[in-house]
Amino acid sequence: MSNKVNFDQDEILFSPSLPLIYDKIRQLAEELAVLGKIDFASQITDLLLSQNRTEHGFRQVEALNFAFDQTGDWPSAVPKSARNNKALKELEPPPSGPMNEEKYNKLICEEERYQRDPALCLAIAVELCEQSGKTEVDEMQQDEKVVKALNQIAEHFDDYIGALTVHRKIWPLLASGAVAQQLGVDGAELSATAEDVLETVRTRIENGRQKADHEGKPMKELLEILAENTKKNARPLYKEMREDPLESYLHKPATLKDIEDLENRLKMSPLPDDYKEFLLASNGLEAVYDGHNLTAPLRSAKDVTISSLYPADPNPTLQLVEDSDGTAPLQRAHGFEEWPSATRFIEIGVTSEDPEFLLLDPADVKKTVAAYKEALARDDVDDAIKADTTRAIEDLYGDMKAFKELEWVMMKTVDYVPKPVGTFRRWLEETVRASGKPDDGGGYSRPCLAYQCKAKRARRG
Repeated sequence: MSNKVNFDQDEILFSPSLPLIYDKIRQLAEELAVLGKIDFASQITDLLLSQNRTEHGFRQVEALNFAFDQTGDWPSAVPKSARNNKALKELEPPPSGPMNEEKYNKLICEEERYQRDPALCLAIAVELCEQSGKTEVDEMQQDEKVVKALNQIAEHFDDYIGALTVHRKIWPLLASGAVAQQLGVDGAELSATAEDVLETVRTRIENGRQKADHEGKPMKELLEILAENTKKNARPLYKEMREDPLESYLHKPATLKDIEDLENRLKMSPLPDDYKEFLLASNGLEAVYDGHNLTAPLRSAKDVTISSLYPADPNPTLQLVEDSDGTAPLQRAHGFEEWPSATRFIEIGVTSEDPEFLLLDPADVKKTVAAYKEALARDDVDDAIKADTTRAIEDLYGDMKAFKELEWVMMKTVDYVPKPVGTFRRWLEETVRASGKPDDGGGYSRPCLAYQCKAKRARRG
């Protein structure tokens, strides 16, 4: 790989979250298509669909069918039935009013950016061009209304990529590279980057999740790397909070007696080996950088408690892995009422009195693993669902054997819903990886190759 442009290859190669990876790959394919690299978008989509063949997987990429139809670069995985005009028309969004000059002028002149819709403006501008006899792409590119819409798109391109894909009428312009030209993208740089993206996606899809260099390192060393990454890469977050990075993020090590007292107090013995290894390296942990934000602090042994996360719903239905469809299809086959629910969590990390990091009771883990095993063996579960769930399990836990032997699972709460993050070590290793990337103020924004592939003259401008 040339590595000329950083599109976060590490995340695609190393992240254990399969839904996240699918989403990142789809976003990259969408952007390349919008920038005129539809042939690369087609190859990337084909790779994605070679692995994620669920109905949900096909729905996620179907907006790109307009692009593939424009150039004829259809991924082989897209069925012939999705390529005809009737199927394509069904993908077009219903009209939100007349496509006329009055509507164009209203949208293009909105002062508040969130009220603008330059993708729709571009579609209206193309419609008006066609009505006036301008049917050639070169003519459209010179049209004043088209130029204004392209200018607005270029100002905040990353916000409009998804919206651009759904307007069939503008794909002749997009396929010609009009947006890339408006953005000042260097064609050679973009082609080299597209090659890198394709190679990276192929490696992940064909060879599975790759192992990062830091995985398997001793617990203390991982914590020290994480602390240094937080000091170095979370500075914009600290600046926003008007605080300085801490001198130290690690605590004094716990003793074996501290851990024995904790197990006795919780009436749970033994606690997971990787979590005990953490306590023996650092008895708690300050809030650290996870690539986006500062996490909740991890409690010391004496402060770890049984969770009171669900006073209204004490028995939430459990998922031990997130796949692209979620566990719902397996639960339907198994029976929602029979699917295991949580009976007990251990709070190990809390922010603002709200639990963020939890350990799931081994008895609950055992029952839920058995439910997954039974559901994956059923004849009435679609093979694509089985394959997708199996891959998600392998990426998060290593392999099916490790999954079937699980005793403990760590959860991270999102809006009070527990999401599986694997074992404690898996969570820590992934946090170490993610923390190695400086905070750029972009939060969870999508990747944007165009900004990084701008021609030198455009950068200077």
